[in-house]
Amino acid sequence: MPRVLFVSLLTAAFFLLFPAGNSAWARGAGPARTGETALDPRMSIIPSPVDRGGPGRVILSDLDLIHEPAGVFDGKPIFFFATRKGLTGLFGADIMLEPGLYPLIVNYIDGRGQPFQLSQTLRVQDKDYGTRNISVPQSQVDLSAADLDRAAKEKALTDAALATVSPIKLWRGPFLEPVKAAINSSFGRQTRMNGILNPRPHAGADYRAPAGAPVQAPAAGRVILAGDHFFAGNSIYIDHGQGLISMYFHLSKILVSEGQVLEKGEGPIGLVGQTGRVTGAHLHYGVYLNGARIDPPAFRKMTDDLEDY
Repeated sequence: MPRVLFVSLLTAAFFLLFPAGNSAWARGAGPARTGETALDPRMSIIPSPVDRGGPGRVILSDLDLIHEPAGVFDGKPIFFFATRKGLTGLFGADIMLEPGLYPLIVNYIDGRGQPFQLSQTLRVQDKDYGTRNISVPQSQVDLSAADLDRAAKEKALTDAALATVSPIKLWRGPFLEPVKAAINSSFGRQTRMNGILNPRPHAGADYRAPAGAPVQAPAAGRVILAGDHFFAGNSIYIDHGQGLISMYFHLSKILVSEGQVLEKGEGPIGLVGQTGRVTGAHLHYGVYLNGARIDPPAFRKMTDDLEDY
């Protein structure tokens, strides 16, 4: 089933089961205006509150289920998998998400075939990620007509890759670091490029690795896009299942092909470089979770204690 159709059917099922559900969620129009709801012992959200740009998880316990539950946060689906602490679903508060109160909703059918809904209001709090100043050739800022056309075509490809929602979870256990190097430009920073502030924050973490350093797959997955792009240079996108996508930019070489299935720690999948719009050799590593751009090191840390089977 096509990924867009799959998500559309999932969303449609929510409305059929709960046509008069939480109005803020149904509208998908920003944070709720109500106070925070009382905690339900059957549903735990960690962390609470969650940072803008941060990952989170919801854990379900003591539910009589005959089908896998389906969740939603900020209009994006939450998929569940078994852990030793209970059924767990991962979600992200996008780096551009407005701070405020948002409903997190879980729909399920109990052992008698009756539909139920759990809902908690989660606070998304602001976080100051700092700023950075970089300089690039002006030709990479004031793009030619040809470069604009190329960038637009590549954006269509990358948007399609980032919209991938495979229902099967392909990864297991803690994520690895993609490269052995320190981070020199963290996720979420506002960028002042050639003196002009970019309204969009940095959507990945930059690792200060030398040109030619090997990059490994931090978790099992499937390569869904690999190619040379105007801004990102040589790039790889990996689908880890359930809406989790990782990406690797500015590579000097791509050593995998689209459709290739990767194991955790497999590599090198590529070599660090300085292709695309860059100021020097490094690896830009990004993580998207159902369309939410989240902090890669924070996500990796969260996977350390998921205790999934």
